[in-house]
Amino acid sequence: MAYQRTNNATEADIDRRYGPFAEGTFKLVWGGTYTVGARSGQRCVAKEFKTGSVYENHYFDEEMNIVARAQKVIDNWHAASVIDRKILLNTPAIWEYTESRHKVLIEPFIANLERFNSNSGWTPTVGDIWGEKCGVLFY
Repeated sequence: MAYQRTNNATEADIDRRYGPFAEGTFKLVWGGTYTVGARSGQRCVAKEFKTGSVYENHYFDEEMNIVARAQKVIDNWHAASVIDRKILLNTPAIWEYTESRHKVLIEPFIANLERFNSNSGWTPTVGDIWGEKCGVLFY
């Protein structure tokens, strides 16, 4: 069994009226709500690449390859019974906006998400709550 959270929906309403609610080095994140499927009524996010040829299959294929590799690590972690906690991977799906046909990664919303690293190399500083909780100093 794969330990993952998936869309389980086929349509969503993405709210683009007020700008993205989050932003990373490479992507903008828009909030939305699933409208059709098992997750209907639940919150979701749409992640769009910021720059470059971001509508080419290559970018999305690479993103999904990374997710698949992470899923293998998580599944192996569970199979080895390393800890007694359940780790789930939020697994995106590649959808297209109806009008523009631009591709986007859609995945379930994670309430109270806190990042502890970034694609640009950021990590918490000494005294940061993540460093304290993990018992790790990041250099």
